[in-house]
Amino acid sequence: MNSVRIAQPSLPQYGDQLTPSMFNARMATAQASGDPRFAMKELDRAGMSRGAGQRHQAGIRAASSVADGVADAYSQQAQDAASTAMNAMQAQQGQEQFAQALGALQRQNAYANAMAMLQRTGLLRGLIG
Repeated sequence: MNSVRIAQPSLPQYGDQLTPSMFNARMATAQASGDPRFAMKELDRAGMSRGAGQRHQAGIRAASSVADGVADAYSQQAQDAASTAMNAMQAQQGQEQFAQALGALQRQNAYANAMAMLQRTGLLRGLIG
């Protein structure tokens, strides 16, 4: 008797615990980069006093840095969610393909058993000729 084995796909393992901590770290980095004093240091020039223009430019850079950091945190979270959804869909597709292959094998096995039964009873000789 022939023996056929079908490999059942394994379910994916997700690292959902990392996503919130990564999101929080990105948000903290974004908030920390929003300090105008940090942006002001980049504008300092040796021998020159800080002026209103530098403070204004530092405020714009700080606000832009916060906005970029928050957008990055949320886009990474969205990418993680999309990746998790894609993995789940591929796992479901693998399970469906496994079920279809198993059903096909069961139908082939039932057909082979029916042909064997007909051959044992001698009815097949009358049908074939």
